[in-house]
Amino acid sequence: MSVTTGSASDSTQSTAKTVGIGAVAGLGAALLGYLATYVATSSTIENSTASQVLEALGSDISTWKVVGWVFMNAHGVTTNFPGLFGTTSSTNLIEGVEAFSAVLYAVPAVALLAAGVVAAVACGASSAKSGAMAGGSTVLGYLPVALAGLALFAITIGDAVARPDPVTSVLLAGIVYPATLGIVGGVAASAIR
Repeated sequence: MSVTTGSASDSTQSTAKTVGIGAVAGLGAALLGYLATYVATSSTIENSTASQVLEALGSDISTWKVVGWVFMNAHGVTTNFPGLFGTTSSTNLIEGVEAFSAVLYAVPAVALLAAGVVAAVACGASSAKSGAMAGGSTVLGYLPVALAGLALFAITIGDAVARPDPVTSVLLAGIVYPATLGIVGGVAASAIR
């Protein structure tokens, strides 16, 4: 009686390859999405009156951090600002600043759909299930960027901090967006193959 372990080993290697490729595609989507947002919004942010006033008051406001807020806002994540007497307020800068185009909402969607397609094609996905697995694994590269954004995009204002909302950063930007759009991209790519 012989036992064959080759197919189980091959399956494990294939799964690890798929997950690795999906994670790299997710990371790439996050970085390219941020870069596209930076190119589209940085000059508007740098030239805004609010930015100049905050800089004059000595606030640690950097354009790249505010671009991070806008990038997270494109996922539906609000930015929390400190208010008077310990209160906070939240806003979506894409909705609240007329200079920003609603087209910015498409940036993460297009980047994640493309990441799902790239992951599925690179993995050789030939079924909807394998395409979904490849595309869904983009979460593994995108979620760490969303988590890092909580710390990197924080701006100290007095004793308080302005930053993307932690709960929606993790849930929407880190999990729901990449899982949903990555899977759709992966399944679409496998259907075309």
